[in-house]
Amino acid sequence: MHRNLAALALLTLTAACGPSGPSTGPSPRPGPADTVRIGTGGGTGAIQRIVYQPVSPALPPIPAANGALAIRVIHPTQGQARPNVDSTFVYGSLGTGQAALEINGTPIPVAANGAFIAYLPMPADGAWRLRAQAGGREVTETRSYAPRATGGGGGGSAPSTNAVYATARLGTVTGGADTLASGSDAIYARPTPTGPYRWFFPRGARLAVAERRGQQYRVRLDGGTEAWIDASALSLTEAASPPPAPGPVNGAISQHADGLDLRLRADGRPFLVETSDAGAIVTVYGATGGTMTPAAPFGGWFRSAEQTAGEGSTRFTLSLAGGAWGYKAWYEANGDLVVRVRKPPAIDPQNPLRGRRIVIDPGHPPAGATGPTGMYEGDANLAIALPLAEKLRAAGAEVILTRTGREGLVSSTNSTEELRARVQLAVSRNAEMLISVHNNAFGEGANPFRAMGTSVYYFHPFAAGLARELDREIVGVTRIRDLGALQQNLALARPTWLPSTLTESLFMPIPEQEAALRDPAFVERLADAHVRGIEAWLRGRAAAQAGGGR
Repeated sequence: MHRNLAALALLTLTAACGPSGPSTGPSPRPGPADTVRIGTGGGTGAIQRIVYQPVSPALPPIPAANGALAIRVIHPTQGQARPNVDSTFVYGSLGTGQAALEINGTPIPVAANGAFIAYLPMPADGAWRLRAQAGGREVTETRSYAPRATGGGGGGSAPSTNAVYATARLGTVTGGADTLASGSDAIYARPTPTGPYRWFFPRGARLAVAERRGQQYRVRLDGGTEAWIDASALSLTEAASPPPAPGPVNGAISQHADGLDLRLRADGRPFLVETSDAGAIVTVYGATGGTMTPAAPFGGWFRSAEQTAGEGSTRFTLSLAGGAWGYKAWYEANGDLVVRVRKPPAIDPQNPLRGRRIVIDPGHPPAGATGPTGMYEGDANLAIALPLAEKLRAAGAEVILTRTGREGLVSSTNSTEELRARVQLAVSRNAEMLISVHNNAFGEGANPFRAMGTSVYYFHPFAAGLARELDREIVGVTRIRDLGALQQNLALARPTWLPSTLTESLFMPIPEQEAALRDPAFVERLADAHVRGIEAWLRGRAAAQAGGGR
């Protein structure tokens, strides 16, 4: 699950399970059942028993459980920071579906297996008081938030790190990695301090730094284009030192086993790579024209190259039959920029999976969501991924699993390190696709009865079609609201070298959705849906190849 998007900001390496934001809909309700009173505190006496009515009734029925009465709260955890929201969700289980439950005096529906989820106003005193009854017994539990920190301290303000430079200073990218390929090996820049990432820079990029504001630099890419980049990513020349002056950039194209190399005499100038079904465009900032060494079409894929000078930048447009499958980029020691554009594999239209090298990533651990009866998302993801891998192999694909048990690729609980290792595995094995299998969770304050749905995430345009086909097939099995194929800056969706997507089939906290993920027959259908989505996209790409590209 990906716990929203503040958590993505540091390195934006969080993997999956994107939360929905705070609800802006009607006032809270305890759960999917008849309207009941909203209480204000703990109660006494008999609790009104309400049977949970599934919000996704097309899923398999929730099996009954009649164990010992015990309150197990999954969310919130004891002592967690109090969220700054008006209402939020509480969920967990009671051990028996015969129980009656109230939270802060409000009766809450209970599912057949004892699971519950409620969406309630935040308690004024920061405490959730749960009371449950079954078989003549009563149990109680209280979950409290940590008190909010009060001001004071008198330590004075931190030294200012803001500065505007009258003359632009030279900033050289020294963070990240030498080659852009996995999407987690680059330094990111965005058009505004908090906007979405747009530029990926490997080490060696030379930037004109105009301002420091807190932990970010504002850099000028050309006369009218600016970007914001983390200050820790740059080494700044303290004395005024201009970046490369505007000038011509010459280019040449050569054939490569993976596709083609576009070599540009960029002198470390920043760049942007954009891909489409028609090819790729490389924009070099601070370039004022130049020459392009002619290259004849080759491989039935590369058609032509064109150079266009604009205001403060030059665009190199590559016309490619069937578009680009991905790309890598790096600077040579002399400042030359090399963009390696990957050609699509030759796909058999009769059996599009045959020979394809696919990485299947069962999302998590570390991290991951937990359902109301305690099912761990990492286990649910693996239960889908293992049969998915076998079905793909049976169809002729070469499948690489990032894990086959609870252990990840690195001996660490650091999610950032684990996610880097997973995408790097896909790049190092020259995989042609990466599918990261997840199930979702909610962000604090979300109304779970309105925010849940099936979704598939991608980042680069060359993966959008794959995401759409996967979403179409998965939602046909889950039969819940279709949130769609969504562009999002997630580590497992961000590799530049191959189409990568991240699937979110169901929401772990919803009782019937967690229960469905325990049902082997349903899980098998989910695995089949993933196979059909991958196959449908490849079949479409094969048709495009047969027709000479889109």
